[in-house]
Amino acid sequence: MTTAPTYTWPAVLAMVPAPTQEEAERYADETPNADLMERGSQIRSEKILTDLVRFGGILGEFWPKATAAQKRHLLGLSEPLLKVFVHSGKKLADMVAQFDATADDREASRAAAIAVADQAYKEGMEERERLVTALEGVAHLEPGLEERITKATGRVTDFTSLALSLAALAKVAKDIRQNPLSKAAKQLDDGGLDAPQITVFEEIAAKVKSTGTLASGARAKGLVTQADLDLQDGICLSLMERVMKVVNRAHDRDPSIPKLTPIATRRMFPSRKRAVEAVPPEG
Repeated sequence: MTTAPTYTWPAVLAMVPAPTQEEAERYADETPNADLMERGSQIRSEKILTDLVRFGGILGEFWPKATAAQKRHLLGLSEPLLKVFVHSGKKLADMVAQFDATADDREASRAAAIAVADQAYKEGMEERERLVTALEGVAHLEPGLEERITKATGRVTDFTSLALSLAALAKVAKDIRQNPLSKAAKQLDDGGLDAPQITVFEEIAAKVKSTGTLASGARAKGLVTQADLDLQDGICLSLMERVMKVVNRAHDRDPSIPKLTPIATRRMFPSRKRAVEAVPPEG
């Protein structure tokens, strides 16, 4: 019992050179991208690559040694098509690797963003407590001030509500200082809640908001998206179907031509038994 060879991309690429720009354009799939993406989304890229590198290796070894009689059966297959087929697969392999690396980078970025945001949140909560304490000390000096401070303090549950609370409390302090001769304004100044300090609180509010946004959006798309993969998956599946159809029908006529049997992708290519019946002419 012979064991089927295991092909690797370096080995396959050594047998099948890259297509020229003109060849790549000649065999570019004209199917609408939406249709290619829909087909590609139905199967994982890794499964496509498993069969594609194997097919590329089989054809890469066979094609240079194919006889004229064998190539006659392989009408429709060409060296440019073979090159486009193989290198479309290699492009998919590179995209998968980049997508995985991007995912790792996103996780690292997310962890870093969360750490920064957590620190900003902790600082914001501490500063909010300082600000509330200072404002509560003068709350009795102006009518309605206590209610305003309570409302601005609010209930903090996340980055957004903390940032809003800090900004609202800073505005209360600003409003008090609009009348610099008031007892409340003078006491705030005496206690260190002057204009520069209020600006610091506003900056902390902005920091809490921005770091919280970064943390929640740290999973933003990388250079290669899932949609990109789905599209390239669809392109590779289309090329696989085209190449398999030519090669496998040629194999039916001449068993010396290798057969391309999908394994990982077999559910994407249901077997089609072509029943060809000879119908006698009427007469």
